[in-house]
Amino acid sequence: MTFFLEVIGTVAFAFAGALVAIDNDFDLFGILCMGVMTACGGGMTRDIILGNTPPMMFRNPVYVAMAVVTGLLTVLIYNKFIQSRYKDKILDMVSILDAIGLAIFTIVGMDLAMQLGHIRAFLVCAMGVLTAVGGGLLRDIMVNVKPTILTKEVYATASMVGSVIYYYGMMIIPQGIAAAISLVVIFGLRMWTIIKHINLPVVEKK
Repeated sequence: MTFFLEVIGTVAFAFAGALVAIDNDFDLFGILCMGVMTACGGGMTRDIILGNTPPMMFRNPVYVAMAVVTGLLTVLIYNKFIQSRYKDKILDMVSILDAIGLAIFTIVGMDLAMQLGHIRAFLVCAMGVLTAVGGGLLRDIMVNVKPTILTKEVYATASMVGSVIYYYGMMIIPQGIAAAISLVVIFGLRMWTIIKHINLPVVEKK
């Protein structure tokens, strides 16, 4: 089940990255790189910080392969996708898949940190959040725009809330149950803010 959810998240992240690359006139290689970076960049950065090298994406490139295939398919269907009357519905589905990826990668990142012997709450939770949002952060930097997670949308915040619930929850209830609760909270919070168009407050300039 975990692998299945990781596949969903990888495909959703890679699709989003490829779309951004196409919209910014990247060539084919650039589009594929953006898909891979969005899908796997967070995990790569996490592994470098934790000293888990070479990063997992190079030792087990199955997720890189998924991202490349997703990028190629995005290129092939892009024009039909843009012109499709179902475009908005497809994007809504991608948002759902993206929320699933956000939730599952938060848990996966935390689990890996703990498997490597790290137990401090801040480090473990930070690695979960980084795994989930790091790829999108790198994507935005590569296209020279303000990172979305820092300017709008409750995205990283949802991951942070879920990571704290998971970390402290597994101290009082079975780890699997704590993980399930965290997954539901992250997914639910993300989808709720999308549906309600909720963003974090910003400073009003006078």
